[in-house]
Amino acid sequence: MDLFNIDDLVSIVDSKYSLCICLAKRARELGAYIVAKRNMERVNIVPPLVEMNTNDPLEIAIQELIENKVSFIRVKDGIK
Repeated sequence: MDLFNIDDLVSIVDSKYSLCICLAKRARELGAYIVAKRNMERVNIVPPLVEMNTNDPLEIAIQELIENKVSFIRVKDGIK
């Protein structure tokens, strides 16, 4: 896993909290996708948006955020 500078990632979103929530939600989606793919199941989840040689959902989510493939929307109730 590559080491990422937190300050570079926070510049993409507005705070460390938003960064954590955004990455956690996307990593959970990717984890479910990877498990379903391994078990040859059909799922209605967006596959990884970047090409990588790893199955680590967090690393893929970070790379997607760096390449601006995913974003978040702040709403009054929370992040969606």
